[in-house]
Amino acid sequence: MASGKQRPEHRSIVVLDITGSGRWDNRTQLNTRAALNAMVRTAFRAARVPKAQLVIEDRGDGMIALVPATVSKADLLSPMIPALAAAVGKHNAATPQDSRIHLRVSVHAGEIHRDAYGWAGVDLNLACRLVNCTAAYQQSPHAGVVVVVSELIHHGIVRHGYDGIDPARYIPIQVDNKEVSTQAWLHLPEAAKHPVAITLTAAS
Repeated sequence: MASGKQRPEHRSIVVLDITGSGRWDNRTQLNTRAALNAMVRTAFRAARVPKAQLVIEDRGDGMIALVPATVSKADLLSPMIPALAAAVGKHNAATPQDSRIHLRVSVHAGEIHRDAYGWAGVDLNLACRLVNCTAAYQQSPHAGVVVVVSELIHHGIVRHGYDGIDPARYIPIQVDNKEVSTQAWLHLPEAAKHPVAITLTAAS
């Protein structure tokens, strides 16, 4: 049980992870990390996320971004995700095929705790399970960016069709990953310009 002094903070949670980066040599990994960091920060600027309030934790071939509750979750899905997808697309167009970025992204929100070691909480765990679900891995080799949003984000934001968000382009999936069994929603940002057939072969 958490003590009375351990109050949680509400944050939007964005987890990003590059698929297949383990095959790259050290120089490619370092160059890609630098490129991804720049693309992510540019995308968050597009969503008007205050730099001083944005927490980014490095995860080697990915990162966890914690966004203050003052930022609308709708802005994370548009314009942030389209800006990120455009940046990844531009990067990949100028990059050899075996070094291109295939990025999985999850979006969730909830109560998390900060201690001397970083951040923790079940909502952070859920965001990490979503980004690692089977459906995201299935689509990742065929797309620059694959997005998985939680049921909470879909119910509160996506289904209402706020500016720049098309609910029809979010496909329901079942996520069964470790302790998590939940419905989520998969989205391919690039499908707006280049239609992509989505085939899910197994529950994730």
